[in-house]
Amino acid sequence: MSTNKEVNEQIEQDLSAQAQELDKLMGTGEGLTGYLKQGFKYDIGWVVKVAYGLGAIFTVLLLFCGYQFFTATPDNELFWGVLLILSFNAQVATKLWIYMQTNRNHTAREIRLLELRLKSASK
Repeated sequence: MSTNKEVNEQIEQDLSAQAQELDKLMGTGEGLTGYLKQGFKYDIGWVVKVAYGLGAIFTVLLLFCGYQFFTATPDNELFWGVLLILSFNAQVATKLWIYMQTNRNHTAREIRLLELRLKSASK
């Protein structure tokens, strides 16, 4: 059975390797786009695609409502202003969901890889 010191050393080595992988990812210039592309690689990739579609729809709706708000008569400004705020909130919520799902899937993948590394080191 492994001692705590051996486990800690293995964790430090794995974290060091992951830091090098992260440095390599950051050095390739992929950055945020490369990270967000990983959201399509998991089981719910189709849901992420739907969310990106909704994000695009909400962007168009946001632009349309913004244009209508700034060109509306004073009687209609409140209506278009409320729609502008609602479309903005919907767009923000959709994008946050996309980022959260990508982050959750990426973190779960890293935890599984770390678990496999620890299991292989303890054998």
